[in-house]
Amino acid sequence: MCHSTLKNQDGFTFIEVLLAITLFVIAALIAVDLTRGSVRATQDLKDVTVATWLLKKTITELESKVESEGFEKACDKKKEGKFDAPYERFTWITNCHQIDFKLSQSAAALTGTKGDSENEKSTQENQLQKMVLNIAGDYISKSMREIHAEVHWLQGKKTKRRVDVTTHVARYDQPLTLPALGPTTN
Repeated sequence: MCHSTLKNQDGFTFIEVLLAITLFVIAALIAVDLTRGSVRATQDLKDVTVATWLLKKTITELESKVESEGFEKACDKKKEGKFDAPYERFTWITNCHQIDFKLSQSAAALTGTKGDSENEKSTQENQLQKMVLNIAGDYISKSMREIHAEVHWLQGKKTKRRVDVTTHVARYDQPLTLPALGPTTN
């Protein structure tokens, strides 16, 4: 009797090998893309960190300059420039301006309608309150400045990025000017 036995053939067919290689290539491409995205995110985070540090340095220098030199010398309306190497990719803009406090507008709300006998006394009191609020508003306006700083850079080739901060500086060594209070009697 002729007996022919077929052995089980071990191994992979061509289609199985091709499918395995395709899956491996897809997995490798996904891994490369994830790595590239991670590297880009790390670079972006580094840029934001450097820009934030440069911003903190810029605003601190400006605050120190205002404290040591006063508003007139240190407080420019707008100033801009570029950082030195190795941060030449980053630029800065600062501006400083007086804050206009209008306390007299609040004082205008103090006037009200009262009876004739109370109205004259009330008007004198309101005028005095308005004068005090005007003096206080002028003094606060002279004594405070709003300082704003920005740091700009390009992310990649086209995307403009920026970090910015606004703070307020008060110097209460400013002279207090009082208006003439009318005729004086001796």
